[in-house]
Amino acid sequence: MNKSYSRKITLASCAFHIKPGEEYTMPYHFDAALKGGFEGFELSFIPGGKAVDLLNAAKTAQVDICAVHGLMNANACSKDKSLRDRAFEEAYHYLETFAEFAPCPIIEHYWSRYNDPDMGKYFRDTVSRLLEKTEEYGFYLCMENAPYKPEENERYPDIAEVADFIKSFDGRMYMTFDVNHANLNEDIIYAVNRSNGLIRHIHISDNHGHREEHLVPGQGVIDLQTVIAEIYKTDYNGPYNFEFVFPKGFTAEAKDYKQIYDYIRILTNRS
Repeated sequence: MNKSYSRKITLASCAFHIKPGEEYTMPYHFDAALKGGFEGFELSFIPGGKAVDLLNAAKTAQVDICAVHGLMNANACSKDKSLRDRAFEEAYHYLETFAEFAPCPIIEHYWSRYNDPDMGKYFRDTVSRLLEKTEEYGFYLCMENAPYKPEENERYPDIAEVADFIKSFDGRMYMTFDVNHANLNEDIIYAVNRSNGLIRHIHISDNHGHREEHLVPGQGVIDLQTVIAEIYKTDYNGPYNFEFVFPKGFTAEAKDYKQIYDYIRILTNRS
């Protein structure tokens, strides 16, 4: 199912707003997005859903998978070792389910967002264990830069911290650069350049600069054309991967995806 994804335009399946137990509807959504022009998909984690149902939906639709978003959560930093072990086991078994899609990025969030430095050490330990498993299955572990959420997190780990964390693994780990996250509390062009040499996957969506929104491109304030061009000045040459979501209750059809895809072609100079 995997192809070369260099410069293809792909879509994260979070756009579909699939609820747990409704994975069987995904082939319809995949088909609509493909008819609209998208050339592959990132499988987004569905909270409360089952990995095997997501796998079967992708296999039924016979779509190409460019990445899989993992499910590791804040328990990876917990002071309670049993919770850390559970976080590792759940993340490991999740990636194991999608082994047939390797090699591709497995995306995990950077969860070291606490003031206690010991929790940062616990996070590193959990990630180190997971990294070994991703390598065994032939995946690339891509750590995603964190969003700015002062109402939820004790501390904001900036792009420099995330980049240095990744570098500390001596070329074994990479970055998923999330444009939406980078636009909230830092200069986005600086963030791209600080990540040079690390980016192996990207999330592109829009926002209004205040909070994480994952809007359809053109609905926010991010100069996506400039940001995308800057990303491709680094050594990244993978897909233009979009991670937007439609409003809840809206079911996109092929014509909706085509309208967005045509706009994206302009942003990516593929018109």
